[in-house]
Amino acid sequence: MKFFTRRKSDIIKKAAFGSALLVVSAFAVFNCEAKTNEADLTGKPEKGEPTQLTARKVFEKLSSSALEILPPSTRLDMLDYWDVDSVYKASNAMEGLSWIESVTDSYLKVHISSVSSLQIKILPEKKTEIVMTVYTVGDDVQAQDSQVKFYDENLQELEASKYLKLPHLKEFFEIPKGSATKMKEIEEMIPFPTIAFSANPINDNLEARLTVEKYINEDDWNIAKLFVKPFITLEWKKGKYVVEK
Repeated sequence: MKFFTRRKSDIIKKAAFGSALLVVSAFAVFNCEAKTNEADLTGKPEKGEPTQLTARKVFEKLSSSALEILPPSTRLDMLDYWDVDSVYKASNAMEGLSWIESVTDSYLKVHISSVSSLQIKILPEKKTEIVMTVYTVGDDVQAQDSQVKFYDENLQELEASKYLKLPHLKEFFEIPKGSATKMKEIEEMIPFPTIAFSANPINDNLEARLTVEKYINEDDWNIAKLFVKPFITLEWKKGKYVVEK
């Protein structure tokens, strides 16, 4: 069974929407074959025009453990429904539902399951572009934690530490001078910090949020939360992320 919801009900009238879905169904096989057989991710531009790597092309093609439960044909179906103004909740290999939340040329976010999501972001680097993915797992019970990866324009994985150094714990806190609580105490309270990263759909910034409140001692968290920042921002500068000062 297919589950889908309207994204912009005031734009597409009911009759037009039904017709569009028929078109998607009629050409699903053709579209799948055509997209799967694309020569490369950036396409073949006209002479003199630059190639363009897009988030949706990466979503179609990316081979990643995070997307193993969503075969390419299902991803194409999800994008086809998105193109006709619908959010298609597709059945995945874990017998759950997956759906797209947002798509632009440089950004895509997909909910892989009820407890996991993947963001795809296209970033400029010198004369080319690279791909960043942010895979986040967690819910109201389990602390959210993210894994950030980088790929070249051919979707070959790159060394992540070249582009992102994980923020130090102290960068998530602002402790005023003279406070009875010292950073060393907080570091002892949080030996294994968990961090949820979020790519910005509008610009190239990356936000990081500390998510330790679900697993550290409640008394310790009541102290730490007095000084923790809501999030910190990392800026994309000269091909790598640095904490915004």
